[in-house]
Order: sequence, then C-alpha cells, then structure tokens
Amino acid sequence: MSELEGPEIDNPGGLLPLTASAEVQGQVPPRLLRQLLRRAPEAAQIPLFRNYVLGLAPLALGSWMQLVALGYLTLQVTGSAAAVGLVGAADGIPAVLLSLPAGAASDRHSRRAVLMGASAAMGLTALGLALAAALDRATLPVLLGAAICFGSADAFDAPTRQALVADIVPSRQLMGAAALTGTVSSVTRVIGPAVGGVLLATLGPASCFLAMAFSVVPFLVVLLLSHWPVVPVVAARLGTVRRMVEGLRWSRADAASRTVLIASLALGVLGIGYMPYLPVFNRELLHGGGQVLGLMYSVGGIGAMVGGIGLSLMSRRLRQDRLLLGSAPLYALSLFGLTRATTLALALPCLAGISLGFLGASTAMLTVLQARAPGEMRARVLSLYTLSFAGGGPLGTLVYAGASRIVPLFDAIAGGAVVVGLILLWSGSHSALGRLN
Repeated sequence: MSELEGPEIDNPGGLLPLTASAEVQGQVPPRLLRQLLRRAPEAAQIPLFRNYVLGLAPLALGSWMQLVALGYLTLQVTGSAAAVGLVGAADGIPAVLLSLPAGAASDRHSRRAVLMGASAAMGLTALGLALAAALDRATLPVLLGAAICFGSADAFDAPTRQALVADIVPSRQLMGAAALTGTVSSVTRVIGPAVGGVLLATLGPASCFLAMAFSVVPFLVVLLLSHWPVVPVVAARLGTVRRMVEGLRWSRADAASRTVLIASLALGVLGIGYMPYLPVFNRELLHGGGQVLGLMYSVGGIGAMVGGIGLSLMSRRLRQDRLLLGSAPLYALSLFGLTRATTLALALPCLAGISLGFLGASTAMLTVLQARAPGEMRARVLSLYTLSFAGGGPLGTLVYAGASRIVPLFDAIAGGAVVVGLILLWSGSHSALGRLN
C-alpha cells in the first residue's frame, strides 16, 4: 500500500448491508437509473460510509434550523442587531481557539468517542435552549452561553468527521465521498432554513431547538452501533501542545499539504470574508429588500447543491489538481462579477457560480489533505484546514472593512477575488498536486 492510499476495506461492518441488485430482485431499473448508479461514487458502496451519511443528514438539517432560530430569538429577546452579531461571534470564536487542540485530541483518542461527545454536547445545548425559550428564560447571557457551547462542540466535530471519513474510505474514493457529504450539506442548507422558518412561524423558536436536539440521535446511533476501524494514536507521552506542533511541522514539510493549506487560507480570508456584506450589496447596488436578500442566499445554496450532485456523478474521473484549476477561475470571475452587478438578473448567476467554484475548490483541497496525512496525524492536519475557514472568514471581513476606508468596499472585494483566483490557480498547477494522481 502506498503512502497515498487509505485502508483497503472489504465490506466494512455497518448498520446497513449491501442490498441485492434490482436485477436479482426481478426489477430492472430504467436505463437512466442504471447509468446514474454506475456513475455514483464508489464510496457510496461502502456500508459504513453510507451509514455515516445517513446519520449526518438529520444532524446537518437540524443545525441549519438551529442557526436560523438562534438569530431570530436573539433579535426577538434583545431587539438589537448588535446583539445578533455578538451571538454570532460567540459561536465562531471557539472554532478559532479550539480547532488545533481539537485535532490533537482526535489523533490521541478514539474519533468515535470525540464525535459522540461533541454531538451529545450539541444535543444537550439545543435541548436546554428549547426549555429556556419555552419558559421565556432565554436572556442574552443564556443565548451567548449556548452559542459558545455550539461553537466549541463544532470545533471538535469538524476536523474529527473529516478525519473519520478518510479512515473508512480508500484514498482513490475520497473525491466521491467529499462530493456526497458536500451534497448533503448543500441540500440541508436549502431545506433547513425553510423548514426552520415554518416552525418559527407556527410553533416558535423552541420547536427549532427541540428539532435540533432530536436530530443528533440518528448520528449517535450510527456512531454507537457501527464497527469503526482502529487508527494508530499518538503516544500518550506527547502533550497537547507538542502534538499540535508536530502537526504544524508535518504540514509545513509536506509540499502538497502546504500548498493546499496556503490556498485554503486565501480562500477563507478573501473568498469568504465578503459574505457579511451581502445585505450591503443588496441595499446599495440592487436596492432590494428582504425578499431579494433571501433569494440571493437561496440561489447560493441551490448552486452548491447542483454542483455537489454533478461532482458526485463525475468523481470517478476527476483529479484534484484539475478540479482546483477549473474551480479557481469560476470562483474568482463570479465573485468579481458580483461586485460589478447592478441588477438581480446579473447577481444571481454570479452567486450560483461562487457556490459552484467554492464547492469544487474546497472538495479538491479537502481530499488532498485527507489522502496525504498519515492516519495518526490526520485530524491535526485537517484542523488547520478547518481553522482556515473558521478564522479566515471573520479576518477577511475585517480586512475588507479596513480596505473600504481607502477604496470603495466592492472594489476591495473585487481585488480580493483576483488574488484568490491567482492563488488557487498557483495551488492547482503546483507539481506536488500533479504527482498525487
């Protein structure tokens, strides 16, 4: 087995065994369905990965509902837009502070145990918020505390999940696995806020938090009952700080990982930092209201969903370097075009292109890191990738705010789009990525 390959898994244990084919059962599927099944990612044939995705889908749906309800309840309780921003920051700060220690913990302990702890923390926090909202005890300190708990749990959840997927999926199938999980995330991004809005209007915020609490259960069941591979762990003699330093040194020494992490940081800072300014873009350039802003967010989710499905169907033929080279100009030109758009008809295709480009670039970069990092180092390397977006996004927002004092805001974002595009192109054309294939 080469260093780029993950563990070979022959029908690993899971909750859902492979089912007999439709032909064996006497039901021949239509030709289109047969073609789709042939193009489906090979990772979908691994029962353990299928169980993981099936458990993850309700959790992702509940998370979007919780996100909508938390902002709504904060505004309802305080009447302050600043308080909404404060709660949002309270959710994001733990990811910046805890991502690296979380990666070290995941490499030291059982990934299943780390994920079960993080998921249980999310569920219990959501249940507490549901009770507070139902009893009219949801004060600002309570909401801030809940946001910190959610953010802390997510800091441990994200790199551990990404490492777990690489533990159970061979490296040549990681592209399809990332595309499938990205599709699930995109679908829930579209459906979750809509369902959350209906629940808010009919039953109130407590119902959204209660739904989030219950959405954790399927994922916990999958984690508890499935048979997960044993991954070598870091020696106990190494402390948390030394394990973090070891991960940083390995990422710096490996050319492909170093290149991808530089690109992910650029995408996190300059490529995501524009997002909080979408309401400003809507008001100043499009002169739109709340409905237009909601449509802009929805189109982004739909674009990512379509892109995820397309990547899933093409994953067997895609190479990481070529996917990154194709995604770079799409993302950069779409973001640049958005800053020049003055009508909704021009802005919506740009938003869809941004989502498609981001999904392609992030899928390529994630699979490189999953394939390159050794099993005992994987979560620490992926925690750097998580940190690029968790910390890069808020930093980019501040960078654009500072730049807007010198040049117009949207000119600054347009310049950032050009820089991101060039760095992604450099990363995709790097010889270290070409050698992976």
